[in-house]
Amino acid sequence: MTTRQTALLDYHRDLAAFATNPKHPVFVILDLDDSVGFEIASHFQTNCGEKRDTIKDTGAYPAFTLALPVKDANAMLAQEWPNAKPIPSFPQNMVPVMLISEGRCLVALVPRE
Repeated sequence: MTTRQTALLDYHRDLAAFATNPKHPVFVILDLDDSVGFEIASHFQTNCGEKRDTIKDTGAYPAFTLALPVKDANAMLAQEWPNAKPIPSFPQNMVPVMLISEGRCLVALVPRE
C-alpha cells in the first residue's frame, strides 16, 4: 500500500464499523483524486468535484465513503476489476473495506471494534 492509501484507510477505519449494518456490510472508500473513485462517487453525489476541492484545501486526502450490500460491492468489483476475486463470507466481527485509490481496488477485513 502507498502512503496515500494507508492514510485513507487509517482515517476511515473507525467509521467503517459505524457506517455498516447487516444489509450494507461492505464499507467503500472512494479516493476523489482517483478517476475511477471519482466516477463512482459522482453517481451517488453530483457535487463531488466541489467537495474534493474543499477537502483538499484543508490539506486532507479527499474521499467519499458509502456502505454497500455484498452483492453490489461484488458487482462493482466485477465491472471495474474483472480479474478480482469477489468478497467472500466473513466473520461478523469484521468489516470488509474496499479502498479505491491510485487505479486499484484494495479489499481488507477490518475488526469491528
